[in-house]
Amino acid sequence: MQTILLAFVLIIFFISASCKQDTTPELVWEDTERSVQFQYDPIRAGDPRLISDLVQENGHTCFISGEDPNFRIRICIDSTGISEFAQALSAWREGSIIPEFTSTLSDDSEYKIGTYPFSGIRKKVEGPKFSLIGDRKLKSLNAGTEVWDRTNFNLKNHFKNFSIFTFSNGTSVLVLSPLGESEVYLGFSFKSSSLEQEIQNSIRVKNRIGLENCISSVPIITEIFGETNSNLGRWIEIYNPNTFPICEEGLEFSLFGNNVLLPQTTGFISGRETRIYAEDSASLENISLSGIKWGDLKKVGKILLRKGDRSFEFNLPGTGYLFGETYYSWKGNSFSICETISKFCMDPGENQISGAENKTDCDPNDFELEELNPSGLLHKGILKEDWKYLDLIYKGRSICDPSSLKISWGKNLFPLRINQKISEGEILSIGNLPFLLGKPSYSFSVFKSVTTNDLVSISNSKGKEKVLWDGIFRTSKGIPTRIILQKTNGETVSVCFQNGQAFLHPYSADPYLNNESQFVFSQSTIARENPRTSAARKFCQRSQLVSKAGFSEVSWMGSYQSADPISKDRFLEFISITENSPESIFLEIIQGNGTIVSILLPLEKEGLSLLSSGKSTCFPQTEFWKDTSFSLPSSGSNILKIYDPYTGELWDEFAYSSSGPGVNDTRNKIRKSAYSKLESAGRIWSASSYLGKPYRDPSCPLTDAHPGISE
Repeated sequence: MQTILLAFVLIIFFISASCKQDTTPELVWEDTERSVQFQYDPIRAGDPRLISDLVQENGHTCFISGEDPNFRIRICIDSTGISEFAQALSAWREGSIIPEFTSTLSDDSEYKIGTYPFSGIRKKVEGPKFSLIGDRKLKSLNAGTEVWDRTNFNLKNHFKNFSIFTFSNGTSVLVLSPLGESEVYLGFSFKSSSLEQEIQNSIRVKNRIGLENCISSVPIITEIFGETNSNLGRWIEIYNPNTFPICEEGLEFSLFGNNVLLPQTTGFISGRETRIYAEDSASLENISLSGIKWGDLKKVGKILLRKGDRSFEFNLPGTGYLFGETYYSWKGNSFSICETISKFCMDPGENQISGAENKTDCDPNDFELEELNPSGLLHKGILKEDWKYLDLIYKGRSICDPSSLKISWGKNLFPLRINQKISEGEILSIGNLPFLLGKPSYSFSVFKSVTTNDLVSISNSKGKEKVLWDGIFRTSKGIPTRIILQKTNGETVSVCFQNGQAFLHPYSADPYLNNESQFVFSQSTIARENPRTSAARKFCQRSQLVSKAGFSEVSWMGSYQSADPISKDRFLEFISITENSPESIFLEIIQGNGTIVSILLPLEKEGLSLLSSGKSTCFPQTEFWKDTSFSLPSSGSNILKIYDPYTGELWDEFAYSSSGPGVNDTRNKIRKSAYSKLESAGRIWSASSYLGKPYRDPSCPLTDAHPGISE
């Protein structure tokens, strides 16, 4: 019997010894009778459980806090004080102050627990002998001879953790920092004369093992945040995706040629460990990093984490991180995804790598561009140039969540912030459109300095990208030199898309007029002022009606204001020669030397259409479609042609030279436009007369033209 008992004891001893050497199994305590025990195991590669709670362990009721089992404190209490202890924990979680409660640990020694404001905690931890700091804010309270913080130990996550203050009389105080927006701390004081030595010995031994076994490798950058105005500060998150520790020595960030060594801590980064490096003013738990030019995180390019000739590259977003009222972090291929409305869309310091793509996430390939507006919208007679937008149409068959997507237009990159899943045929609107605020399929973005020729793409968090628009406007007549989308009165035209084909937005009837709701009425006024746009509405469809247009008036020389020639007053006038007016025309200006300039421009729904370089000097009340680069040659033999942009059919042409048609009398300062008339013999071109309309500036009496008026 004694032999059997001895053998059993030896088996238990060897199992216990084996567990101490193996860092991967669950924790086996060295002495289950002790009330207070500290555990530190940075070499263990498994993901920890974050905890601060009462649990049943080895037949005892114990309070456990930390990253279980990698970094934790266990304090077992007597059963008589469980309910009061639980009340203190509940008050801490709720952010309420309760009186200090006294009871005993499992070894019958006394403890005190309560919740306190910062001032109360400061008094409780004055004059410690040793401090283990898990919250940077608490480090400022410590005047002790020895302070150990995140640079002395490794945690898997970079969050606030428990702090311990030990005193010369054998008392220790465990402090838990506030949760969320709370300002209430939990304070737990108890007797444990050997705790300080146990903590120091455990950390030293395990750190030495980690340093001896670390591999010369490079971690990965997983998340960055570079917005200036946030109280979080700017930061860079790195992660060791391996099960083995990585040696710190020689690791550096490289940002646009500026190389900054990572600050030395324990000498290694644990397997599956996440770290935050930040500017000194950052409020997150972090390791302070000096020397980085933080403003460079907004530039287009890459940041590298490297050691020697090995490096990890991380793409920068090339934009800011504040969209509307929400701050987004950047994860290399996309901005962070928010499941709920939050001021901060990010998860700094969290030990996780995004796994498989969510089955409900939208596929970028299932989207097409429906409308593109690079000019803005008219509102109460004023062009809002920042009201630029994109409308996407979803072509997928299944209902999906678009929140993992981002949109790129030129140098602008934005996350999609849509508050609902979408179905086939639905429109997503992206832009700065105040009248759509609150609409579930609208995502706020401010597009700056975009043009029709800028590339538009959509991508997901896995880097899958689809180009929605390559910036090339193709017609059957070829690619126009310029596309006209704006009128001198501020009216704009969107670009429409149907089956991948781009065309100028046709005139649309106001669909909101019969709806009495105030929300829709606000859109109604926008629709009236912008009849060639349809934000957030599925509208783009090319007309199949037969239509044709021709030239009606040409001012190839401009105006005279008194004796001053006004070349910018050159204009073209077009007229529909069918019952239905075309939506647009393809114009070619063919100079005598063979140079060809082509322009795609919209036409009016009714009446005459005018093209010029902008506001006219001599006809200031006349509105033109505006092409700031527009000009017509005034010498040599030149030909103007207009075509159907969809079929390429030639609709009309006009040939002129310095001798006419039209009059350019430089000696007498007289200019007369060429005007097309239909007479019995057919169509003829003659010099125009001014018959009192439209309004002509009195200083231009020798300029005869009538843009926008039939003679």
